[in-house]
Amino acid sequence: MSSDNNHHDHPEENFIQKYIFSVDHKVIGIQYGITSLLFLLFGFSLMAIMRWQLAYPGTEIPIVGFIFGEGGVLASEQYNSLGAMHGTIMIFLGIVPLAVGAFGNYLVPLQIGAIDMAFPKLNAASYWTYFVGGVIMISSFFMPEGAARSGWTSYPPLSIFENGQTIWLISMIFLITSSLLGSMNIIVTIVQLRAPGLTWMRLPIFVWAQFVTSFLLVLAFPPLEAAAVMQLMDRVASTSFFLPSGLVMSGEIVDVAGSGSPLLWQHLFWFLAHPEVYVLILPALGIVGEILANNTRKPIWGFKSIVYSMVFLGFVSFIVWAHHMFFDRHGTSYERIFSDYYDDNFNTFSCNFNFLFSISLGRINKV
Repeated sequence: MSSDNNHHDHPEENFIQKYIFSVDHKVIGIQYGITSLLFLLFGFSLMAIMRWQLAYPGTEIPIVGFIFGEGGVLASEQYNSLGAMHGTIMIFLGIVPLAVGAFGNYLVPLQIGAIDMAFPKLNAASYWTYFVGGVIMISSFFMPEGAARSGWTSYPPLSIFENGQTIWLISMIFLITSSLLGSMNIIVTIVQLRAPGLTWMRLPIFVWAQFVTSFLLVLAFPPLEAAAVMQLMDRVASTSFFLPSGLVMSGEIVDVAGSGSPLLWQHLFWFLAHPEVYVLILPALGIVGEILANNTRKPIWGFKSIVYSMVFLGFVSFIVWAHHMFFDRHGTSYERIFSDYYDDNFNTFSCNFNFLFSISLGRINKV
């Protein structure tokens, strides 16, 4: 009777429920991993095509040359599309979902003693929002306008008039939403579901890396999502958030609704894109730390200083974004304020120094 009741309470899941629309954090982590690796392979292929064209200009691209029209040679518009899509896919569809979505989902609950993520259904929604955003991004290659070709930074006013950018913006809205859902889930999971006695300074270094990374995503992505919506409105609803008055195009003054600022997009974009650098780096540092601790058979030397460096790294990354903005004619004092010297050098040195000390003081496992 007892076994019958248990079977009734927990019916056996079919393949689709268990492996496709699962809410288990490990399955979702594997889904993120496989999907992001496929996108990375596709993004790498775009780069390889561009490199072939640069190495052998005017010659037919092998295997896939027929896709690009007569002669199998990239036109300038196609080259621009491949460059823009390569950068977008490698970062927003590849590395970030792999580092946070795959490794974070799979390992964080296991390392803190939790049964699952705090919000399993939200976790599944995060993956499927990412998947839909990726499909939309790839589908832009088959649209009449073609894929985006304004660079992965999508700088206006070029991006507002150039073909292919509408689908890019819609996809980015999905991808950003996915990252927000996933990162909020990781934060709540670490704060609320730690095993009894697992205090903050007993957390594994990888969990700390995911914790800081998730805060970076939660704080930095909303401005870019708002900017993407505004740029989309500039394209389809004739607004002028990023279109300045007096803009001349093909010898004629463009009639715009108001006086927008292209510089505003740069600020909103790089407010995300500079912390994004550390979204890519911090999970990797956490992985390296775990590997070193395991193979040296000792805790990481200077564990607390690494944690403080990670937190400080995340904080400072939000106040130095403007050093990426090469075309806004800011002065040297402005540049000094937004320099990333302290951000990069001090914190990177601290982590590397501690890792090297861990190796020198530990016993390397040869097995």
